[in-house]
Amino acid sequence: MTVNRNPVRVKAFCVGQAKSGTASLVGLLTGCYRAAHEPERPELLDMILRESNGEVTAEEFREFLLARDARLNLEYDVSWVNQFVIGHLLEVFPASKFIVLIRDCYSWLQSAVGHLVSREMPGEILDFLPWWTKPERYPHSDHDRALAERGLDSVAAFLNTWNEHVDRCHSIPPDRRLVIRTHELARAHRPLADFLQIPVDALDAGSGCQNRSTWHERIESLVDPSYIADMVQSICAENMARHFPEIRSAQDVPALWRAAPRQPAT
Repeated sequence: MTVNRNPVRVKAFCVGQAKSGTASLVGLLTGCYRAAHEPERPELLDMILRESNGEVTAEEFREFLLARDARLNLEYDVSWVNQFVIGHLLEVFPASKFIVLIRDCYSWLQSAVGHLVSREMPGEILDFLPWWTKPERYPHSDHDRALAERGLDSVAAFLNTWNEHVDRCHSIPPDRRLVIRTHELARAHRPLADFLQIPVDALDAGSGCQNRSTWHERIESLVDPSYIADMVQSICAENMARHFPEIRSAQDVPALWRAAPRQPAT
């Protein structure tokens, strides 16, 4: 987090899903603005669970958010956790804007599984995962037992978290949200700058690729691709058609990412 060197006219929250480019987005913003990636994540996750359990009222949660905002003094709060408090953020910060990062569900599933397999998860995330992914609602099938053997949730659980994130973001008024598809983040500098009302050259193009996966296997080595395709069609078809009309099957995904430029368009 750096000291702001430009006057800020817009306060914004990123409500991207985990593994959708939030780390890359904050890398673009921290050069000139007070931006942070997943600030006070343990405390925010704890509040979400406490509210869900009836231990915290909506009013108390909003007071918490106001106090947290005053303490952190951020211009850009970039966190996958924000997706769960969109309603509160809309109410508490009526002048704020929202950056929605959406990644196609095929490459997102690959990245999410790889992240959980290859990295040690912090305790607060392990505590939060059952509430988030609802494994009791989406048990493993015979097709994804290999995920269970690795201590991972079912394909249905993963894809429902993806779909629910997109649905939540649709609740944000259109004039207060900017949707960026993850594979296009590198060429979204101009619309991002226009939306945030900041100079495009204030974005740090050299810090735009962060938190890359270190898992070199493919999820297809654990789950039959045809089963993944069936689950995508069953769970994510509507939101995929809305946001990724180019993708009709998993075979279309590599071309989508190859077409995305490595450097931002000028």
